Amino acid sequence: MAKPKKPMSRRTELRLGREIQEQYDRGGSWAVIAVDFGLSMYRVKKLAKTYREDCDRRAPQNQLTLFKVVSPGT
Repeated sequence: MAKPKKPMSRRTELRLGREIQEQYDRGGSWAVIAVDFGLSMYRVKKLAKTYREDCDRRAPQNQLTLFKVVSPGT
């Protein structure tokens, strides 16, 4: 029986997800990206989705920070 792989850390998932998403944005197909990273296509899509969700989650925080810094009279 095969030994289960060690789970990735959150930081590693986000780093790989960013790299995968960048390749996809440049026009790479999921299948080619999966081969490049040595992962299944399902795992590649899941990592990219994790990265996008993290970006979406942080977006309001970043906007508020910018607003507070740029705002006059503070």
